[in-house]
Amino acid sequence: MFLRATKRKKDGKIHHYWSVVENVRVGRRVFQRRALYLGELNDSQHAEWQRAIEAIDENGRITQLKLFPEERAPASDDGSIVRIQMNRLSVRNMRNWGEVWLGLQLWDMLELDDFWSSRIDKSRKGTDWLALLKAIVIYRLTAPGSELQMHERWLKDCAAEELFGPGVLTGRSTLYNCLDKVLFPHEEWKKPRNERTLSFKDDLFFYLRDRWAGLFGSTCDVVLFDLTSTYFEVDGIKALESDLQRHGYSRDKRGDCLQVVIALVLTPDGFPLSYEVLPGNTNDRNTQMPFIEKLEKKYGKIGNLWLMDRGVPSEETLQAMREGGYRYLVGAPRGHLKILGKKLEEAKWEEVQQGIEVKTAQADGDTFVLTRSNARSLKETSMRVKKIRGAMKTLFALDKRIGRSKWRTIEASERKLTRDELIRRLAVAESKAGQAWKMISVSIPGEGEDVTLDSFTWHLDWAKIREARRNDEGTYLLRTNLTDCDPKTLWKKYMIQGEIEYAFREMKHDLGLRPVYHQLDDRIEAHIFTSFMAFCLLTTLRAMAREHAPGLTPRQIITNLKTIKMVDVVMPTTDGRVVTLPRSVEPKEGVALLLNRLGLTLPDQPPPKISESPSAT
Repeated sequence: MFLRATKRKKDGKIHHYWSVVENVRVGRRVFQRRALYLGELNDSQHAEWQRAIEAIDENGRITQLKLFPEERAPASDDGSIVRIQMNRLSVRNMRNWGEVWLGLQLWDMLELDDFWSSRIDKSRKGTDWLALLKAIVIYRLTAPGSELQMHERWLKDCAAEELFGPGVLTGRSTLYNCLDKVLFPHEEWKKPRNERTLSFKDDLFFYLRDRWAGLFGSTCDVVLFDLTSTYFEVDGIKALESDLQRHGYSRDKRGDCLQVVIALVLTPDGFPLSYEVLPGNTNDRNTQMPFIEKLEKKYGKIGNLWLMDRGVPSEETLQAMREGGYRYLVGAPRGHLKILGKKLEEAKWEEVQQGIEVKTAQADGDTFVLTRSNARSLKETSMRVKKIRGAMKTLFALDKRIGRSKWRTIEASERKLTRDELIRRLAVAESKAGQAWKMISVSIPGEGEDVTLDSFTWHLDWAKIREARRNDEGTYLLRTNLTDCDPKTLWKKYMIQGEIEYAFREMKHDLGLRPVYHQLDDRIEAHIFTSFMAFCLLTTLRAMAREHAPGLTPRQIITNLKTIKMVDVVMPTTDGRVVTLPRSVEPKEGVALLLNRLGLTLPDQPPPKISESPSAT
C-alpha cells in the first residue's frame, strides 16, 4: 500500500488530493485499487499517513481458523468436538455492523451510559429505555430517517441484537415513548411547558463540556452564536395548538411550511455548548441577550469573546453586551461604510494572506475591520453573471414568441402572447434574478395593448453593470469592542464562524434534523434533542480524525466502516444440530489502516449458537 496524489486545477491553483492505494493483479495486468480517500493533506499530515502505512505493512497479521469436516476426524475426541456437514454450510442474514459499532464506541468514549443510567431506567415491563435511546441516537448518526423507517427497516437491517441487546427489537410506539422520556424527569411532565425548570438537556451539555475538555482540551474562551430554522411536513390545521410551529423567515427556502428556530452556541472546535428551540416567527435580533442571560444563569458567565453573524445582533444587543462586560466580534452591515467615510479611506491595507487584505477604523468606541478578498469578488461577479444569463434566457424565449428571432421565422399562430402571460413570466424571471434584474431595462405594453416588437423591448444597462463591477471589491465589514487586537488576528478569529455553518449543514443534511414530521411540541423538542446528541458523537469523531486521521471527514469514516458487515455462518452437524456463528467480516486493508490510526480495536467475535434443528434457526 502507498500514497498516490491526483492533481486538479481550481481557482488558478493546483490542488493535490491523496488516496491510499494498493496494487492488484488481474490476470497479467496490475492496476491500482483505491483503498481509502484522504482528500487534501499538508506536509505533516502526509508524513503521518506514510508512517501509518509503513507500520501496517510491517505488523499486519492474518489469522486463519480450521474446521473439521465430517469425513475427517481429529486425532482425539474429548466430547467437545462437533463434526460439520461441509456440503450444507451456508452464509445467511448479512446485516450492517461496522458503522453502528463505531457509534457505540463514540458513545462509550463520552461515557454517556454513566450520565443516562441514573436518569432513565428499565420500565416495569422490562423495556430497556437506555438501549432504545442509544439505538435512536446512532440511527440518527448513521442512517437518519423517521421512527417508522427505523422500526421497519433499520433495526432489521443492522446487527441490533448483538450490539444493543434484544430489547431494542420492539414496537414503533415504544420508540415514541422513549422520545417522551429523554427531555424531562417524570415529575416535570405533570407541569405546563412554561413552568418546567429541570431539563436533561441542560445537564447533558454541562456534562459533555467537561468530557470534551478532558479528551481534547476544548475551552469556552471563544464561543460562536448563530440561528437556523427547520420546517415541518405536517398538516397545518393540527399545528394550531402548538407553541413552537409558526410561519417565519425560512433559511431552507420553505416559507410555505411551519417552522421552528434553533439558537446554537459552539466552541471554536465545533463542540456544542447549548441550544434553544424557539417559535418559528422569532426575530433573530430578539434572541441573543435572553439566550446569554439564560446561559449565565445555568452555567455562570462563559465566553470571553462572542462571534456572531451580521444579521444576529442589534445595536441594543451590542450595547447590553458592553454593559454586561461581554466582548464581541460581529459582522457589520455595509451601511456603516458611509458613517466611517474618510477614516477608512485614509487607512492603509495590510495583507493577511495571499488575496486577502484588511484595514481598520475607530468609531463609537468600537473597532471596525474592512476586509477585501479577491476570491469573494470573483464569486460575487460570477453569481451576478449567472443570474443575468438566467433572466436573459427567459427574455430570449419571449422574443421568439413575438417573432424577434435571428434563427427562424415564427408563424403568426405561434407568436400569440398576451400581456398577462408576459407579465407573469417576467415576474418569475425577476424573482430568480433578484438584484441582478435592476441591470436589465424592460419596456412592456400598456393596459389593453398587444404584445408586439415595438411594445415589448429590453436591453442590458451596461452603466449599472459596470458600476456593480466596480463595487464588487469582495469587501465585508467586521465590528468589535476589542480595541487592543491586531486586525489580522481579528480576521482570523472571525473565520472560525464557519464552524457553526458546518454544524447546521451536518445536522440538516447528515443527521436528519429536517424536515420534522412530529406534531406535538414535546416530540418536536425530543427529535431535535436526539439529533443534537448524534451531532455530539459526530463532532467527537471529527476531533479524533483531526488529530489521528487528518484529511478525512466524519462522514467518510462512517462510510468506510459501513463495509464491515455481520453475517451468520450456518453449519449443520452430523448429529442433527445446527451451529450458527455470528461473524463480522474482516475489514479491508484501507479500513484496517483507518481503525489503526483512530486507535480503535475490533471486539472479539460473538459466541456460537447451537440449536437442535434447522427450523430453530
